[in-house]
Amino acid sequence: MLLLSAICLSTIFTDNVYAATVGYDKLTSNCKEKLFPVSSGGSKDEKVSCTMNFDKHNLILVAGNTTSEDYAPAANDHAFVYAIDQEGNWQWGKFFYNVSFAVSTISGCSIDGNGNAVFLGMGNSVPIIMELNPVDGGVIKFMSLDKVGSSETSMPWYATYGAIHHDLKDGDDGLSYYYAAFIMEDAL
Repeated sequence: MLLLSAICLSTIFTDNVYAATVGYDKLTSNCKEKLFPVSSGGSKDEKVSCTMNFDKHNLILVAGNTTSEDYAPAANDHAFVYAIDQEGNWQWGKFFYNVSFAVSTISGCSIDGNGNAVFLGMGNSVPIIMELNPVDGGVIKFMSLDKVGSSETSMPWYATYGAIHHDLKDGDDGLSYYYAAFIMEDAL
C-alpha cells in the first residue's frame, strides 16, 4: 500500500509539530504546504519510482510498479501511473498491461519541454520509453529499445535505472532525441 503526502518538513524540527497515527495532524501557521494522505495499492508490493508535479494542470503524477493481484490485472509485475490533484483528489490511474506487450516497471521519469510526462521502464524484457499526456494519461509516444539481431531465443539481459530526458530540439542538428540510461549485458 502506498501513502503519499506533502508536508512542510522544515517546520517539523523547529516547531511543535507532532505525528499522529496516520500522518501529521497539526502543522504550524508558517507552513504553506498541504497535507493529504493518499493511499493506493494492494496486498503485496508497490514501489514508487518517481513523482512529478504539473503546476500548470494542478496535478501530481506518481509512477512505479506493483505485484498485487488485487491492485493490478494479475499477480506479476505491472507498471502503473496515477494522477491526483493538488488537493489530494484522485484524477486517473493506468496500468500498462495487455497480453501482447506488458510494461512491467517504470524506473524513471521527467517532464519534457512540451509539458508531457516521459517515462523509462521495462516491457517484454526490453527497455521502453513512453510519453504521456499528464491530464488524462493518454499515451502520446511509445517505443521499445530492441537490440538489432536479437530473437526470442537470443535476447540480451537489460535493466533500467531511471535516467530519461527528452531533448525536443538538439542544438547541433535540430532533431528530437530521447536520452536514457540502461544496462544491456552488463554494459551501460
